Amino acid sequence: MLSAVASGAAPRSAFLWSVTSPCLVLPQRYTRTERFLQAARASAAEGWPVTPRKTGGGITPQGPGVLNVALAFAVAPPNGRDIRGSYAEITAPLAEAFATLGIISSTQPVEGSFCDGDYNLAVAGRKIVGTAQRWRGNTCLAHALILTDIDLAPAVAAVQRLATALGHDTLFALDVHSRLADLAARPETLSEDLHAALHKALTNRDYADWTPASA
Repeated sequence: MLSAVASGAAPRSAFLWSVTSPCLVLPQRYTRTERFLQAARASAAEGWPVTPRKTGGGITPQGPGVLNVALAFAVAPPNGRDIRGSYAEITAPLAEAFATLGIISSTQPVEGSFCDGDYNLAVAGRKIVGTAQRWRGNTCLAHALILTDIDLAPAVAAVQRLATALGHDTLFALDVHSRLADLAARPETLSEDLHAALHKALTNRDYADWTPASA
């Protein structure tokens, strides 16, 4: 998707996707440490196989109960790589969509959350979305991981085990994370309502759907 938009072969594009089985995803640089192979094997044995990614950040869980949103867009000169603006490109439509579900979020770091950063989305100080991005020339691939209804306790525990096995001393807290299912006015129709709200917010910003067949 990033390559197609960067080359001009595709318009600015949005892709929503989920993973069917639990796993942990981490930046490529972690795979170059001497502890990685042993730590990854141990995580897989616990039911959380490990996959590297090309964006930065930290370890994140994937699987049922997590919705991913990827946006690819070009930044016209002379704006260049405005990090605040490029993160707002993805957090703004997400916050707008959440508001239609009765969830008011803010952009902020959340100490003790996995893959913490300045451009999380949080509700009452608890993280519901993590973000990352990758650039190719003047084209950005912005990614958001949305905690919809994942079972948070085993996910946070799995992140902690892997981080510790890799030699990191960061401690993650369960109670600084939250899920849309615990916050939405109508949790029984969360999936349908969320997809409809996201589609509207992104379509209004001239994003075209990106399908797996063209990925």
